[in-house]
Amino acid sequence: MVRSSLRILFSLAALMLFSISHARDNSVPEKLTKPAPVPMEQLKAFAETYWQIKHMYVDQVDDKQLLEGAINGMLKSLDPYSGYLNKQDLLELQSSADGVYDGLGVEVVADNNRVKVVSILEDSPAERAGMQANDIIIRINSQRVTEIGADKAIDSMRGKAGESIELQVLPLGKGEPVELVMTRETLEMKSVRIKDLHDGFWLIELSMFQRDTGYELTRELHRKVSGKAVNGLILDLRDNPGGVLRAAVDVADLVLPGGMIVSTEGRSEDSVQRYYANPGDELEQVPLVVLINNRSASASEIVAGALQDHQRALILGEKSYGKGVVQSILPIQQNAAIKLTTSRYFTPKGRTIHGFGIEPDIALEQPEQGIEQKDWMLDRALALLSEQVRSKL
Repeated sequence: MVRSSLRILFSLAALMLFSISHARDNSVPEKLTKPAPVPMEQLKAFAETYWQIKHMYVDQVDDKQLLEGAINGMLKSLDPYSGYLNKQDLLELQSSADGVYDGLGVEVVADNNRVKVVSILEDSPAERAGMQANDIIIRINSQRVTEIGADKAIDSMRGKAGESIELQVLPLGKGEPVELVMTRETLEMKSVRIKDLHDGFWLIELSMFQRDTGYELTRELHRKVSGKAVNGLILDLRDNPGGVLRAAVDVADLVLPGGMIVSTEGRSEDSVQRYYANPGDELEQVPLVVLINNRSASASEIVAGALQDHQRALILGEKSYGKGVVQSILPIQQNAAIKLTTSRYFTPKGRTIHGFGIEPDIALEQPEQGIEQKDWMLDRALALLSEQVRSKL
């Protein structure tokens, strides 16, 4: 009975793999139409593992949970950014791109079976609770991250507005964890803020790259800056984790007079893309300084790298994070998809971003800020802009 069940499962799995590979022969480039032979021993091991879990695991597990977990595990074995997306995941991804979602206002990643905080949304439950980037989340409600795994822990942090959650957090550089109780809220992530510094110098803060960030930046510039002196700009990309590729292109296009912004390269024809700036924007000749730190990632690095390669801006701060890969959302059935890394970003000069990051033109580490401490990076950027303007007079 056992071996019969395994044979049936093995046969179905082999047939599925055969059908998928042949069904896609007409939809992919030639170099992808000759896959390696199906590894039969590993396929047998998968079928055996599946059977053992179904019959021996301490709790009963349904087929849907097991198979979705198998898909997700296969994707996660590739890199931290690929994964399986169920209906709820897709809704949250859409909400994130649009800038409205229910949550705590904290972006996290799985890091060696830990949950690490990447960035905190301003005026969110997480910020009001005192959470900061690089904090480590140890426990979520009654579940320890090391026991349930980082991916499952991240899933358990999701929920609807009004629901409470308890976190045990280890703050960066501190030995003792702290207990935090927060209530999820409906959060609107405004990705653009513009501040008038003085004497025609303006600060543009981008917290992330949402679908309409380019449009939002253009609108805010016209609303706040139109008709006023613009002697210099500071583009603050610190703690910006990235987001939508098109938004990064739109932002870079506003300040570049022309030339390539970014290229992407992968194995499929669709993954090979080139994006260029269109001339004619008002800010193309305005002196510009860009601020980055070690949490500036992805789309932030695209913008910083493009401006650096074209010598359009001075890059100031810390070496950036180094996430230079593109994830495509590929539907696999109704209300489900996979998020798969399909290409890599390259700067206009062909530099790879992934694993290397963007080195600043002027390295400047931001000290930990106390209540009375100034933003030293911003002060240095303002001083550099003033020197540039004076040198042109």
